[in-house]
Amino acid sequence: MAARAVIIGGGVVGCVTAIKLKESGYDVTVVDKSFVGEESSAAGAGIIFPLMPWNYESKVYQLCSGASAFYKNLSEKLIHGGFGDPEFIESGMICIEPSDKKEIVQWAKKNNFKINECLFNNRPSFELVNVAQINPKKLMISLKRYISTLGVRLIENCNLKQIQRKSNYINGWPTDNNGLIEGDIFIITAGAWSSNIINNGKVEIYPVRGQLIKFKKPSIKLDKILYSENFYLLQRKCGAIVAGSTIENVGFDNTTTFQAAYELKEKTISLIPELKEIEPYEQWAGLRPGVKNNIPLIQKDSIHKNIYINSGHYRYGITMAPKSADEILKLIQA
Repeated sequence: MAARAVIIGGGVVGCVTAIKLKESGYDVTVVDKSFVGEESSAAGAGIIFPLMPWNYESKVYQLCSGASAFYKNLSEKLIHGGFGDPEFIESGMICIEPSDKKEIVQWAKKNNFKINECLFNNRPSFELVNVAQINPKKLMISLKRYISTLGVRLIENCNLKQIQRKSNYINGWPTDNNGLIEGDIFIITAGAWSSNIINNGKVEIYPVRGQLIKFKKPSIKLDKILYSENFYLLQRKCGAIVAGSTIENVGFDNTTTFQAAYELKEKTISLIPELKEIEPYEQWAGLRPGVKNNIPLIQKDSIHKNIYINSGHYRYGITMAPKSADEILKLIQA
């Protein structure tokens, strides 16, 4: 009988982990407190790159490497299988007037990453060639359909109780309605909510709100992702331009604010003045799982020997999901 693996959290990290475990022969169940794919995973911009890898510890880029190829292959599989188009685009990214030119050049050389010097509106810039994007909302819709056909069970609208320190192993995770989710292995991929369901004092993951705005199909065409001073612009296949994002430590508050919309539009205008007369038609927010040094927790729980943590991917859940799923699988099989 296949080992029963229960994944707690149905975002992109949970869904990709489910795929990897299912392909390795596990009986997989994904449990989500609301609906699979409808929290922070669907709220991001979908840049498949760790925006400023030259400013991070090397582990960050290691966890992100190979993601573009993974999603290119996955997107082809999703499209051909009739699960939907997640809009994978190999667009490249222009880093405009970076203040850390030396660090970028050194990082690119060290990691054999292709960059080109260029000008953007007469501003000295770098083009990062091998950067892709995907539409997170459409990706999560497609992934949910796909994992269901693989035989992954989905349990939605299920709140789990905080696990207590009773023994080294648990056979089932209690729910708020006095139910029990049975399993042999439990993997926490609950993002910003991970600290709320495991009580060991060492899961230091916290919510960080990010707000984004969208401009509706302007006549302008962005061939590349634009990035400047922790702000980005990108264009979806439909023509809409997404601008983001804020970084706000406001707890579990995912409401949007007028101030954020104003600041994001001002930054948009600084890069694309032609958008000054166009008002954004959509604004939304997601709660990223913040963690120290942008390095997620991918580890066995220190108390319960059959609980694993794969969470805290901050802004890079989509990009880190494939490699972190591989790492958690290695831990389980060790």
